[in-house]
Amino acid sequence: MTANPDFEKWALSYAGCDGGDIGSPGRHSIWVCGIEWGGNQSTEQLRDAMQCDESLPRPGYGDATHNLKHIFNRQALKILSAINGQKVSEYRDFCQQAQPFAQGSSGYFKLNLYPIAFKDTNRVRWHAEFAEATGFDTKAAYIKWCQTHRFPRMRQWAHTAKPKLILCLGKDYRTDFKRAFHAENTSFNHVSIDGRDLWWSLNADGTLVAIIPFMVNRYGLTRNDSIQKFGDQIAQLLEQHGCL
Repeated sequence: MTANPDFEKWALSYAGCDGGDIGSPGRHSIWVCGIEWGGNQSTEQLRDAMQCDESLPRPGYGDATHNLKHIFNRQALKILSAINGQKVSEYRDFCQQAQPFAQGSSGYFKLNLYPIAFKDTNRVRWHAEFAEATGFDTKAAYIKWCQTHRFPRMRQWAHTAKPKLILCLGKDYRTDFKRAFHAENTSFNHVSIDGRDLWWSLNADGTLVAIIPFMVNRYGLTRNDSIQKFGDQIAQLLEQHGCL
């Protein structure tokens, strides 16, 4: 299971991250971490991306209104509004005020576990041209490589920047989020809110790592009243543990 050199260099960088303000120990940021970018990335687009220098975090979107164009980001804005002490219904105002993930703004950084964009997480999306570009015959092999090599790099990012909160979206990827931002075998605290699960724990750097359901499918965290409760609970945890 050997990665192609171009892929390895790219995948160990900030590839797959929207960017924004990564923060620092003296200016703690909030990170929002998804699984992978959506879309139908072609092999040609992947090869072009692998030639880009992603050694530094992207500065973010040119305009914060970019958030409003995508359902994932709109849902993220809602829970970030609640964490910020506002109402979920005020997410557009929050976007205008806080300018999350936008160039020149502060306090929010957006990233993904995996660097390649796919229409969905179904492993059948992998094909021979992806194998040729990356060096991995299957998506399972690609995932295993990322778990082994990319996740420790992400953990180093978090150790260096020390965000106050890493908000992880996707309950089926709990083990991956733990590997990336915590000790893999750590026991997380758990609470059920409106029949949906919230897992959380402080990592060794004092960062609150919170794992919530994906926010764009009917089995996930989609109702505004539930999103409000999750955001309020996370804000309470930040305050209780001195992360604010």
